[in-house]
Amino acid sequence: MRCTAARVVLRRALAACLVGLVLPAWAQSTLPERIDKLLRQGYDRPDAALAALQALDLPHADAATEGQLLLARAWVLAQSGRETEAMGWAGALRTHASRRGDTQSEAAASLVKALVAYNAAQLDVAATLARQARDGFQPYCPALGDEATPGGRSGAVADASPAALARCDYRAAWQALQILQHHAVRTGAWPRASAQARLARDLAAWAGDDYRLASSTAELAWLTARSEGFDSAWPLLRQAQRLAQRSADPVLRVRAKLAEAQITSQRGELDGVRRLAQEALPLARSAGSPRLEATVLSLLSDAYAKQGRAADALHAAERGLPIVRRHADRHTEMVLTHNAGLAKIGLRRSAEGLLDLARVEELVRGAGLTAQHAQVLREYDEAMSAAGDARGALALYHRERELSAEAMRQNRDATLQQLQSRNHRERQQRDIDLQARDNQLKASALANRELMRSVWAVAALVLLLSVMMVALWYRRLRATHRQLVCSQAQLRVQSERDPLTHLANRRHFLSVMQTSRTLGAAERGFEGAMLLVDIDHFKHVNDGHGHAAGDLVLCEVARRLNEAVRGDDLVVRWGGEEF
Repeated sequence: MRCTAARVVLRRALAACLVGLVLPAWAQSTLPERIDKLLRQGYDRPDAALAALQALDLPHADAATEGQLLLARAWVLAQSGRETEAMGWAGALRTHASRRGDTQSEAAASLVKALVAYNAAQLDVAATLARQARDGFQPYCPALGDEATPGGRSGAVADASPAALARCDYRAAWQALQILQHHAVRTGAWPRASAQARLARDLAAWAGDDYRLASSTAELAWLTARSEGFDSAWPLLRQAQRLAQRSADPVLRVRAKLAEAQITSQRGELDGVRRLAQEALPLARSAGSPRLEATVLSLLSDAYAKQGRAADALHAAERGLPIVRRHADRHTEMVLTHNAGLAKIGLRRSAEGLLDLARVEELVRGAGLTAQHAQVLREYDEAMSAAGDARGALALYHRERELSAEAMRQNRDATLQQLQSRNHRERQQRDIDLQARDNQLKASALANRELMRSVWAVAALVLLLSVMMVALWYRRLRATHRQLVCSQAQLRVQSERDPLTHLANRRHFLSVMQTSRTLGAAERGFEGAMLLVDIDHFKHVNDGHGHAAGDLVLCEVARRLNEAVRGDDLVVRWGGEEF
């Protein structure tokens, strides 16, 4: 009892020390950022991260914060291979989702199960659960689209406001996309893997998370090289390298190196792969990430094996295996054990190599990768042949043939089932489309009848308005015509009157004479007389008294002349001072 109590006290003291070391550096960090840092720390040091997460427990946390802390604990446990504990916390997340109404926690619980399955190399199970998690996060994350519309739904610009970022647990959604991407890689679906990596990159860019943006860009680079070619991959790799250099995070620099090594491996440049892996190893050590170091060692051992350097390949694999086994990382263990077994066979240690093969087969069967199992046997068959063990190679060859046939049968059955399912879906869709078309035709007929009624009503209204407008225009036209006649008469009068004396001018006189001549010709005779009057010395008046006085003289002469004649006589100002 005393020993147990002492261990409890010691564990609490250690947790307090860890929290004391970590929390001061986070004084300016938000809670999600603190949790994210602990998740990265928990990838290699789960106990320390769990202790720090326990210290972050808040007595009266809201539903979202409580869900984030539950997910963080389950996440750390899942990626460290502690499956039972992780599944327990996944159940706690589901309880929290139903009790606090935090529906995003339901998706988080699926993510935890996906992480457990992924760490156990059960990629098909992990992909199914990750897809459920992604679909659960979609309503909260406007930037989380699908393969058909990367970067958001329907190509729309996603809302990146602080409120949208607060609603979306984009880190968990990003991790679900990572699992889907790795599953696509393992099954050889390279275009789908590139699409998932592109979605993850766009999600990180939307959230402004440079760490995940750099990581996803690096992975997208080598996936693009595989699916689209090297020319499309190099700009992405350069971008990932710039982001890693700017962040000064050794983990990101290692991931950029790994991406470049993957591209170099696809080009068949094994010396370049080995050089890049050797450059990445000290960076992984400086980052304090043994698991990342094990990933680099798996790439290095593979390069050594392909170059025929069995001893170096075995040394690299044996350096990485204790790390991944400590974290129950069966995914990476599968690769390292495979490389170690091939190296042992190359060193004429076939019995040990076959033991490694048995472990690889166990892991492959657990992952349900029948096609990859056949590939493993094929590589061991070739290694046994190269080592001169013809009997062992032949036995492996027969097993590989059986597995290949089984894989082909499974693929054929799966393809047939997929075709049947697709045909069934297409038939259902055709029925739905026909019903929808029929409903649409009926709705169109009803709409057409309503439209015809509306058209007749509008036509009647337009006709009425047209009649009213024509009547209005006719009235305005008559009024305008009357105004025009009056204006013409006024203009005629004004054009035939002298403006100063108000007598008729020469134009009016000529018009009267023309009319009199016409009438006279019709009546066979015309009589009349004209008297021309001139004011003598009128220029002296203008020069001596001014033009205003001259105008007064002209007006007075006009008045007296007009009074001196008969009513039917015509007095005309002929021009100047002449009348």
